[in-house]
Amino acid sequence: MRDAISGAMTLQIIVIFMIIINCYLAFSVNYTKAFRVKNEIRSIIEKNEGLTCSAVSQINDLMLKNNYKMNPKFEDWCNNNGYTVARLDAGSFCYKYQKVDVTGTSDDNSLYKGAYYTVATFVNVDLPLVNNLLPFAGNLFLVKGETALIYSSGAVSGLPSGCSY
Repeated sequence: MRDAISGAMTLQIIVIFMIIINCYLAFSVNYTKAFRVKNEIRSIIEKNEGLTCSAVSQINDLMLKNNYKMNPKFEDWCNNNGYTVARLDAGSFCYKYQKVDVTGTSDDNSLYKGAYYTVATFVNVDLPLVNNLLPFAGNLFLVKGETALIYSSGAVSGLPSGCSY
């Protein structure tokens, strides 16, 4: 009887270890997806010099291609930390628009306006226990990055209206 109980305990330890390894692998795959989507969104915004209709369309296609969806529970975190939630047909992400003035080097020393976009995506963890216990812990699942300084008159603070994507 003692051998049977110790065998069952060993089997439980092995099963728990396998569950932990699988959770780690699932988290790393989802982290990689969120990181890749964030980098691509940054690149699209930089390439289009802001959130233009073309950029929004490209971001929407990117989210469709990567099957990225942000958990709606993180929208509160975005709103509480100064981010704007961009809701597209394929999914959503958070961004922050920050204007900057840079003194020009021309003779008239005019001020050129530029902007930074900070893009935030989140790691999707589809475990009910984790989602219910940690919806407030946005920093734990946050992946964010900043664009290069964009010198453009087309840099806008919000999603452009009237775009079809």
